Amino acid sequence: MTIPCHNDAEFLEKAVKSVEEIVSKIDNDYLILIAEDGSNDNSEEIAHQLDISNKKIMHLHSKIKLGRGKAVMKSWEPIQAVVYTYVDCDLATDMKYFPELIENILKGYDLSTGSRYQEGAICKRPIIREVFSKMYNFLIRIIFKSSVLDHQCGFKAFSRKFMEHLQKKYTFNGWFWDTEAIILAMRSDYKIKEFPIIWEEKKGKRTPLKRLGKDVLIHGKGIIKLYSRYKLKENS
Repeated sequence: MTIPCHNDAEFLEKAVKSVEEIVSKIDNDYLILIAEDGSNDNSEEIAHQLDISNKKIMHLHSKIKLGRGKAVMKSWEPIQAVVYTYVDCDLATDMKYFPELIENILKGYDLSTGSRYQEGAICKRPIIREVFSKMYNFLIRIIFKSSVLDHQCGFKAFSRKFMEHLQKKYTFNGWFWDTEAIILAMRSDYKIKEFPIIWEEKKGKRTPLKRLGKDVLIHGKGIIKLYSRYKLKENS
């Protein structure tokens, strides 16, 4: 169970304690990994204190920012588990869905992911970000013929088999890693389960144009790179 953290000091302690409370009710055989990714606030200090206070918590520090994808994947490298999960540090997804996230893998799925856009989901976020997100997901579905409605939700679980496959194949280190994981799973015939969740924006109720522009650039480049890797090879 990994919680990626980059300058998330305001959320970190609450996130870890909330996750621990829920996970411990499911099974006593668990480990919470704090993938503290090149933070320059006091996230490192908080993570360290949580580590030394509980043997079920492990702090993994990187001096430089690796990106969410790489930070998560590195945290899993030495771990032998049945289910590998990660949730965003702000706990934007209601954690009442965590048992379902795990159960899907135990039922035989290889990738389990929350969805903000399936029927029955509730998503509370700035309108402009929701519009952009839906447009992005629409493009991914059209270009890669994906049946998934929400590729970017930070609430996912993986089987060991698929996690090991992903370790060998992933190329994106940052936010686009989520999309790549789903496309890799789909193209390699792994079983995917998407289910509706309640999700609420926690990192600011407004969206600066600079942040939106950066997101458009990151995801635009990601789509082009992923297209060149998969679709162009198919047509060559």
